[in-house]
Parts: sequence; C-alpha cells; structure tokens
Amino acid sequence: IDHYSDCQIWKIEKREVSQTIGLKKNGGKDKGKQGIIKEIFQERNWVIVEGLNCELKTVGDNKEFAGVYVQSEQPLLVTTDVALVDPSDLTATPIEWRYTEEGLKVRISTRTGRIIPFPATMEETIDYKSKGTYKEQPKDTSSENVSEITFKPCVMYI
Repeated sequence: IDHYSDCQIWKIEKREVSQTIGLKKNGGKDKGKQGIIKEIFQERNWVIVEGLNCELKTVGDNKEFAGVYVQSEQPLLVTTDVALVDPSDLTATPIEWRYTEEGLKVRISTRTGRIIPFPATMEETIDYKSKGTYKEQPKDTSSENVSEITFKPCVMYI
C-alpha cells in the first residue's frame, strides 16, 4: 500500500530525535527505540531514522565468494510509526502548532505543554553551515537588492 497525503506543515525535521511508536514490520523489534532522522521523503510521508528499521542485504554473492551483508535503514511512515521526542523528559509525545505572544509559530508538546525547539542544524544548506558564517561572494545578490520592490501593481485595460 502506498501512503500518500498532503501534509502541508511537517512536524518533524531532519536531524531531530524521534522515537518509533507503532512498528508492525519485523515484529516490532525496534518499537520504543530512539534515533536521529537522517532523511525525509515528504511526498511519501516517510522518514529514515539512523539505526532503526534496518534490513540486511547480501551484496556480491556468487559461486566463488559468499558475499557481504550490508545493513540499510528502511523508511518509516510518519503518521503511524514515528513520534517526536520531548527534550524535557526524553519521551515520545504528540505535538501541535501554536502561536506565541510575539506571533511566532512554535511546536508544543501536548503532554507537557512545553515548546519543542527546532534543531540548530535545520538551517544548514550545501553552501553554509549557518547564516552567520556565510561570506558573500561577488556573484551573490546583495540583501539590499533582494528587499527592493521593483514591481508596481496596476490595473490596465486594453
């Protein structure tokens, strides 16, 4: 069965600690274990968690060589198999979105009522580790040019 959904807002980000909650595959041997999210496939509602839901595959098996076993993580379904871990007590918790008094959208643990912060590594890209350490290059668009409004809307009839 393919699991597709149109989750507009994702509650889980890369490099966050999550806990498996409802594994049916492999008899649930990884149920209740915690791990860090390596990869997210939003179009399929899948996440890959380091060291959890692993499968052994034989690579290079032929007549002269017995082959090598390679362990690879299999995807977990976000909606039923994974829950975010509350950093205050390190247990899995359901979360909901709320707004702070400053107008920021934050994740709240429904069990403890505390804010669950986003990981600091969430802003990492290929170009830089954090925005503060990035140095502008000659071919970069300056922030003044980006914020400049160049489009003036008007209604024109022919």
